[in-house]
Amino acid sequence: MLRSVLALALLLPAAALACEGEHAEGGKGCPMPAAATTATLPSDGTHTRLAVTGMHCGSCADKVHAALTALPGVTGATVDLATGLVEVVYDSGKVGTEQMIKAVTGVGFSATLKG
Repeated sequence: MLRSVLALALLLPAAALACEGEHAEGGKGCPMPAAATTATLPSDGTHTRLAVTGMHCGSCADKVHAALTALPGVTGATVDLATGLVEVVYDSGKVGTEQMIKAVTGVGFSATLKG
């Protein structure tokens, strides 16, 4: 069965395997395959984790990552699409978790603090 799935994956165009969630522009699906946005996080700063729901593909993860790293004071973020967890490193004197949650909801996803 695994061979059949792999053979099918090789034959189908990438767009056929992509996400087709509501968030996709024009309803045509996301152009990105599922992936995690990863980076080495700086050790300096306050660390927090957010639980993000509604991400379906790599494009979704990239949108969440971009929204967070655009905030003044955020020095790094990693998005794990498989678990829906985002780790953020930030300067607590410049940005707070409420602003992070607002940034994530602003690009179409839900976020809560993860303890």
